[in-house]
Amino acid sequence: MADKREQILVRLVEIAEAIPGIKTVERNPGQLDETVLPAIVILDADETADDADPGGPRGRPPFAPRRVGMTPEIYLMALAPTPEPGESSSAKLGPLINGMRAQFVKAVLTDASLREIVGTNGDIRYEGCATALARGRSMEAEMGVSFTFSYMLKPSDL
Repeated sequence: MADKREQILVRLVEIAEAIPGIKTVERNPGQLDETVLPAIVILDADETADDADPGGPRGRPPFAPRRVGMTPEIYLMALAPTPEPGESSSAKLGPLINGMRAQFVKAVLTDASLREIVGTNGDIRYEGCATALARGRSMEAEMGVSFTFSYMLKPSDL
């Protein structure tokens, strides 16, 4: 049986690749330059076990299933579109990055394959986002979007 952690990360890449207007989707990339934007970057996740599992941390055998929460780092990256005469390049950047967020969040939260992977004992929670606008040669935006994917980690399935 395949590792649910890996299945979730692979599915997130597939979802990102289906978002209209996205030029590049990378998992664990090196540095990206502005020629590949707009992009969605997915970095492998931190994961924490839930000590509220039945049996508590001391009463549970080491091979027993554990509920875990995985929070991958997901970044939406965009470059300001070419402005109309008399318009600021940053005027279009906010709506662009927010539109990317809306499409990606909806796609993740409504994806039947992800719901199947986390199973009936798991869930998918949108935790929020944080933005970083950078001013350099051109206006760029980066938005980290946070989800937690909870599922049962079964050592026998690894």
